[in-house]
Amino acid sequence: MKTNKKLLILSIMAIVIIITAFGIASCSKEAENNLSEKNTNNLNNDAPEEENNGNPRLAVKDSLPDNLNFGGADFKILYPEWSMYTDYYFVEEITGEVMNDVIYKRQIDVEDRLNVNIRYLTAGNADIFTIASEVGKTVRADTDEYQLALTHCIGGIPELIGNVYDWNKVEHVDFSKPWWNQQMNNELSVQNILLLAVSDLIIFDPNVIYFNKQIIKDFELEDPYAIVRAGKWTWAKLADMGRKVTKDLNGDGKWDTEDQYGMVANTGWVPQSALQGCGMASVTKMPDGELLFNLLDERFDKIMNTIYDIFYDNTVTLLEEYWDPNAFGTTRMKYESVVNMNTGRVLFMPDALSAGRFYRSYDVEFGILPFPKLDEKQERYWSLSWNGFMVIPITADSEMAGAVCEALAVESYKYVIPAYYDIILTSKVARDEDSKEMIDIIYQGACYDFALNYTNWSPLAHVIPNILASKEKNYVSYVEKNKDVFMTALQKSYDEIIKNYIDN
Repeated sequence: MKTNKKLLILSIMAIVIIITAFGIASCSKEAENNLSEKNTNNLNNDAPEEENNGNPRLAVKDSLPDNLNFGGADFKILYPEWSMYTDYYFVEEITGEVMNDVIYKRQIDVEDRLNVNIRYLTAGNADIFTIASEVGKTVRADTDEYQLALTHCIGGIPELIGNVYDWNKVEHVDFSKPWWNQQMNNELSVQNILLLAVSDLIIFDPNVIYFNKQIIKDFELEDPYAIVRAGKWTWAKLADMGRKVTKDLNGDGKWDTEDQYGMVANTGWVPQSALQGCGMASVTKMPDGELLFNLLDERFDKIMNTIYDIFYDNTVTLLEEYWDPNAFGTTRMKYESVVNMNTGRVLFMPDALSAGRFYRSYDVEFGILPFPKLDEKQERYWSLSWNGFMVIPITADSEMAGAVCEALAVESYKYVIPAYYDIILTSKVARDEDSKEMIDIIYQGACYDFALNYTNWSPLAHVIPNILASKEKNYVSYVEKNKDVFMTALQKSYDEIIKNYIDN
């Protein structure tokens, strides 16, 4: 990778200059990605400090010492072949494609700055639990095989307890910086112990609502962006707008894939985001360690009935066979619906934000909205994140791991995240500046769920999809039947964290 590095660096500098010329935008209105040749001069620790050129992202300084040098050591990152890990985390060479080349720049910069050799190694996609088993295997063998592991958002998380570092004790990691997700730190920590971390190396991936702009115009509907800004984007509003556009196009008296719908969805994992989007979690983690079960509360009853009625209303929604945007680029399963946004016959579609990387090739002009609120009394929009996590095996050199993770996060914050959001926001049809504002709102409401992440696909961790799939609106018996197993598993994870990191 380091062969003829001077030529490679010059090539990357040229790419960044091209980015500047075409005005690539970052994920916030203030953070326009005004890169220039000077911005790329800081390719090693001896280079002059880059100028920010009015870009607040480039103006933020990290606190890494200037003299860090790890003597050319390998820094091995273990990852599963899942979601975007195979697309947006490492590349082999520069290609002239913006996202590819800023990822390459990130790796070159960090390798030069810290004198390390970054390598990405996969555990294969047959089972995402292999990350936890691989980490456990190296810990039992007491070998420094991996310095960082990237996990699934759910699979294998409890099995990592005791085998990974508490991030709060890792040197050089500065959680006060904007490239670390503070909300995640609060939600997933236990008595100030944090085993999982998310920096801007990990690309935020909540579920969102895509919408067809042309249908909005054709039916003279309210501007969805204005509805969001006014705080009035609710599930009731989505249903009302969807009902106005649903049509039996072929006149056969049946609701099928030949018709037009207010919403197309499935009962896979995506609807689970409605729980957090409505400002609720299945379990509340109290300061004294008590875990409060919420799924028999009045608010959950209202959420569940609202979602059920909308999903099973043929005048609003087409429920399709399961698809998964994480399958994009693979042959494992469908990655998009039959009546997808490109058919021009669906107004709203709940899907992953990362799905924007294939939506952008559609001929239909689409926009992006946060998941709706339960009602207008809800103060803000919340967006459950489904991205994976970073963990450091306890056999790794924690000083080197902390320094490399911090440096990767810095580069991601400055260059990679702005390039990624540009991919989502630019299609063949148009560039969507309003959706850029919506992504800001989505990002500001990013949230996590301790129970979801620490219970390995428990039936109640995915309570909304499971109830929808059962077609049983009376959900109480289902919740009561699974409550004890769910809470026992969650309490076990909580207690194991205490046992391994405080009691010892």
